[in-house]
Amino acid sequence: MGSILKVTRNELPEREIELTVELIDDDLDPFMDRAYQKIGQQAKIDGFRKGKVPKSILNSYFGVEYIKNEAFNIGMPSIVQDAIVDNADESVGRPLVNIVSEDPLTLKINIGLEPKVTLDAYREIRVPKEPVAIPEEQIEAVITDLRWANSNWVPMERPVANDDQITIDLIAKVEDKEVANQTDVVYLVTEHNNRPVEGFHAYLLDMALNETKTFTIPFPEEYEDKEVAGKDCEFTVTLKDVKAKDLAELDDDFAKGVGDGFESVAALREQIKNNLFENANTTAQREYENKILEELKNRATLEVSPILVDQETQAIIDNQAETLKQNKVNIEQYLTIIGKKPEEFQEEAKQSATDRLTTTYALETLAELEGITVTEEDLDKEISDAIEASEERKEEIEKTFSTEESRNNLRNMLSRRKTLERLIAIAEGENDSPKKEKKGVKPKVTKPKTTKTKAKVTKPKSSK
Repeated sequence: MGSILKVTRNELPEREIELTVELIDDDLDPFMDRAYQKIGQQAKIDGFRKGKVPKSILNSYFGVEYIKNEAFNIGMPSIVQDAIVDNADESVGRPLVNIVSEDPLTLKINIGLEPKVTLDAYREIRVPKEPVAIPEEQIEAVITDLRWANSNWVPMERPVANDDQITIDLIAKVEDKEVANQTDVVYLVTEHNNRPVEGFHAYLLDMALNETKTFTIPFPEEYEDKEVAGKDCEFTVTLKDVKAKDLAELDDDFAKGVGDGFESVAALREQIKNNLFENANTTAQREYENKILEELKNRATLEVSPILVDQETQAIIDNQAETLKQNKVNIEQYLTIIGKKPEEFQEEAKQSATDRLTTTYALETLAELEGITVTEEDLDKEISDAIEASEERKEEIEKTFSTEESRNNLRNMLSRRKTLERLIAIAEGENDSPKKEKKGVKPKVTKPKTTKTKAKVTKPKSSK
């Protein structure tokens, strides 16, 4: 690309800079051929095949300014990227690009700088750690579930009770229109069963064999079937069969049939207790770490660009929307369900974004203050440990970590781990500075990349 005529850098408040880029025709020259090619491929001009129209004809047909504009559209990502690399290589996030003038062609590029965090008395952080205990009733609940899973359904002559498996005929009417007519429906009677609508199971309790019962339940406004949502539904149910679980006897023979088998009920109980403890300990450790990180965040003062906060906020919203989409729910429906206004949801997402940025950069600052680094030996050991744990994936693992980007990602992960370990030690009362570490590379927080394709461009309203 030809040289950019002029780039002016202006420092703005709140960790933000503004680049003013003024272009001349020479700056567009590298993109003119591509513009002619693109327009020529699309143009329908009598006497010429697509892609074979001479430049002179295209100039007279479309005008040079139109072609220059197309060249700019093609070259704009590269122009913006080059301006940033040459004048703002410390930027993070996506640039905001505004075309403020077309004669001369002038861009305003607003970019957030890497946030700064100041930590207040982080060595005074103290978070007590609660011991993990497994109540006996928890063990008994698991054993009951195992007995249930290993038991058979037995026909019953009594009325319906919770946890029964029943067979019914079902007719459903909405506004006197039949919307369902099913026979021999097998149904598990439990408060967790919200089909076909919440509360349905409760009307089945105490029904007797061959009894027919009619009752009305309203469908919720947010019901997935929009034709019946918010309307009353009349259900007619006929009970044809009742079955209940005949719980397996809890003895050593039962224990021998569970999983890979246990010698006795006592051995089964011990394994269940160990499993529950392991899961509870993992959960407790995660919660403990979250409490410590919350303390660190509360002691951190964040200087951050609104651009970066807005982009992080949008990322959170987009992620939430994608999760809801997988459950066939959109944002509007979700907000109705939880009773929140869009602006409340937006504000909460913004707060989450700010909290996330604060925590991320607070950890980076802590690593710098505590002298935490990651050496090449650390990286190699982590990779070696991964291979040792999964020898059959050796080639795949080596290939994965063969690039500079993958090793940098691993370095960032190890840095966070080591920094969190240091923070936990502080929270548990270990105030001494860590021993001087080997000289290594100071990890940097993985920055949101400035990309050629995601810059938001705004043209002046007067543009044609």
